[in-house]
Amino acid sequence: MKVTLSPPWLTDEPVAAVQRRLLVDGLPAAPDVATALRVATLLGLLAPSVHNTQPWHWLVSPDVLELHADERWRLRAADPERRLLVLSCGTALHHVRAALRGMGYLPAVQRFPVPSRPDVLARVTVARSIPVSGHAAALAQAILRRRTERHPLAGMPESAAVDILRRTAGSEGTWLHLLNEAQTTRLLATAERAEVTEFTDPERCAEMTSWIGVPECATAGVPRDVTPPRGEDYQVTGSYLVLYGNGDRPSSWLRAGEALSAVWLTTVVQGLALQPISSVIEVPAGRAALHRLLSGMGCPYLVLRIGTPLPEDEVSPTPRRPASESIEAEDW
Repeated sequence: MKVTLSPPWLTDEPVAAVQRRLLVDGLPAAPDVATALRVATLLGLLAPSVHNTQPWHWLVSPDVLELHADERWRLRAADPERRLLVLSCGTALHHVRAALRGMGYLPAVQRFPVPSRPDVLARVTVARSIPVSGHAAALAQAILRRRTERHPLAGMPESAAVDILRRTAGSEGTWLHLLNEAQTTRLLATAERAEVTEFTDPERCAEMTSWIGVPECATAGVPRDVTPPRGEDYQVTGSYLVLYGNGDRPSSWLRAGEALSAVWLTTVVQGLALQPISSVIEVPAGRAALHRLLSGMGCPYLVLRIGTPLPEDEVSPTPRRPASESIEAEDW
């Protein structure tokens, strides 16, 4: 089905309404380059981010997209080095890449194109038109269905599914390490200590409470209605994996975000659920403990809890800012 797009549809309609419309109608069929870039940018707004801060800003022209880090939304207490801000922007970058492939275009990405401007994270153009594979179409549709799973899980992913996720992470220049039972016990203890650190530090605690448990009318942060009580069986369900790589610099964090998006969308296609756990990354002692868990194999970027969702589980989406607050368009 061909979706008709107009500038008011792109700028004025709430992002959630756009998401619902595309779930019903599908992505535009054989759009021109300018339309594809605009739609891809909108789908990029659906990307996951630490505490749903949505710390990205897009500059859009008819033939190029430019991704900027928006410092207004950085967690200054928990993320002083911008690690999670850049990683979050990486998820948006991969969402845009996946959306373009789902509309029949091969994206060309130039990361950190302006050395003197660390806030300019990437430029995206279209290299050429390509056939839309079944896999590309499924990933693009997964953008519209992706949710953060905060409930207990019904079971662990099968080994074949984990192998696919590992290959997916590898295709983005990172790795996934599946924790065994003993390592998981150590991880959960580390995560608990990290959370205690965050809630006993007045600055960190104030920052956390400003983003988590926000009113339902909020356009960012994690609303109260999507953060259910964990319960006793929350931590022992699912498998825990560490996303890691070679470097600990902005370029590494950006690729880690792209890998997170690729892995997450793949779990959606597989019928699995995923929750990222950032508390251990936000605290230096937690990052050091993760590094020891990896036996020095690389730099940890994030912990992922992955598994089979409960049959009756219905996960609410987190809110999104209006597109006009995150997109600046030329000739829109």
